[in-house]
Amino acid sequence: MKTLLRMVLIGLVPVALVVAQTNKPAARTPSTATSGETSGETSGSTSAAPAAATSPAPSAGTSAAPRVAAATATAEAWVQKNLPGWPPKTIALAVELVKKYGPPTEATSRQLTWLHNGPWKRTVLLKEGVNHNFPKAHQDVLEQTVDYRVPLEKVGDLLKYNGSVVVDRTRGELSAHCDSEKQNTITLNIADDIVKGERNVEQALAYHAQIIVGMRDGDPETYPQKLRFKPPTAAAPSADPGDEAPLLVHLGD
Repeated sequence: MKTLLRMVLIGLVPVALVVAQTNKPAARTPSTATSGETSGETSGSTSAAPAAATSPAPSAGTSAAPRVAAATATAEAWVQKNLPGWPPKTIALAVELVKKYGPPTEATSRQLTWLHNGPWKRTVLLKEGVNHNFPKAHQDVLEQTVDYRVPLEKVGDLLKYNGSVVVDRTRGELSAHCDSEKQNTITLNIADDIVKGERNVEQALAYHAQIIVGMRDGDPETYPQKLRFKPPTAAAPSADPGDEAPLLVHLGD
């Protein structure tokens, strides 16, 4: 700068150039920038930098995966602690149920019971099952119950269709026991078809087998997915306490 002033004095450099050099901001190096300057002094620099570094939002499947893994781990831990000595297949089914519905309402060394879980009035998982050959050989270890009134004239058809269908007229309950929740759902949906007159026994047997083949082949079967009928309402309860014996009424007992 002193050199420029001397040149001005001898007329070699215009005064305007000196003024421009005097007002020119000093050059900065990255090492001298303040913390505020590093993060960006203008709105453009502030918005651009974070956007480039931000990771994309996780998808629904990605965010659900840790929750599913945690629920599985919790269910496995509960089963391992509370069901020592249970058969492996029943252990696996217990893990599925605890994962889906939480720990059972009641637990003994021989069975687990859930009350009012999902669509079911009652779910009972047994340590030891009973052999059953329809629709394929398996062991009935899982019994699930709904409120349902079965007309007396349909009880026989239900028993012909599937021996693992249980009608409790007094409580107004219909139960199915098999080796999985899907199989029980299929059975009760077809039982409902029989009660409504939509299938006879022979058609029910054939359709049940057809569904099993479809599940094996990966077809989108609907009967295993959920119950296709609605539970009874308070205005039309399913329980049937019956009548007193006529003879006892006559005797006044």
